Amino acid sequence: MQTRGTPGFSLPAWLWLWLPLSCLLVVPVLFIFSPENAQKLIGKENGFPDLATPIVLIPGIIAGILCHALRKNLPARWLHIWLMLTTIACIYFAGEETSWGQSFFHWQSPEIFNQLNKQQETNLHNMSSWFNQKPRILLAIGVLVGGVILPLRRKWSGTIYNDRDWRYWFWPDFVCLPAGLLVFLVKIPERYADITGHWPFSAPIRVSELQEFYFACFLMLYLMSCYIRFKQLESGRS
Repeated sequence: MQTRGTPGFSLPAWLWLWLPLSCLLVVPVLFIFSPENAQKLIGKENGFPDLATPIVLIPGIIAGILCHALRKNLPARWLHIWLMLTTIACIYFAGEETSWGQSFFHWQSPEIFNQLNKQQETNLHNMSSWFNQKPRILLAIGVLVGGVILPLRRKWSGTIYNDRDWRYWFWPDFVCLPAGLLVFLVKIPERYADITGHWPFSAPIRVSELQEFYFACFLMLYLMSCYIRFKQLESGRS
C-alpha cells in the first residue's frame, strides 16, 4: 500500500496507515489490561499525546523546509507561500504544545504570562481563543474537507491531478485520510458521554489531546507527501 508515484519515493503503509491506527488501539488495550498505566499515559497532563504530538510534527517541519528548496517545481508562487505557512503553523503547534520548551526545562514563566495565561505557562493558546479554539476549528474544517471528503471523492471517481495543476499540490494526498478520519473518530467517547451522561471507559481520557495528536499526524503526512511529490517530479526529470 503506497502513494502513487515513482518506486522508492513513496510513503510506506506503516507510517500513514498502521502508525495512526496502532496509536489509537493502545487506548482500549491499556484500559483493559492496565487501567493505572492508562490513567498515567492518557488521562493526565503531559501524558503520551502531549509528548508524542511535537515529536510527530518534527518530520513534517523538516519536510516543509525541504519543500522550500524545491519550490521552483510549483506551478504557482502562492503554493510556495501556502506550504511555508503550513510549515510555520507546525512549528507554532509544536512550540505551543511544549510551551516552547517549558514542559521539558521547567523554567519560571515571565510575569506577562503569569498575568494573562490561565495556566501560567509560556504559551499563547491559553491566553485567547484566537490562538486556540478558532485555529482548531479552521484546521478541523480543512481536515474534514481536504483530508476526508475530497480524497474519498477522488478515489471513487478515479480523479488524478496533473503535477501542473495547483490542486495536485494544495489538496492532501490519500495517505492523509486515516489520520484525518481519526481526528474526528477520537471524539466519539466524548460525544457518547454528552448524550448518555456516562463515560464509556473506567477512567477519564484527555480526548482533546488525542485529537491534537491526530491533527499533528495529519499535518506531518501532508507535508511529507508534498515533499515526496517534489522528489517524484525531480526523479522523473532526471
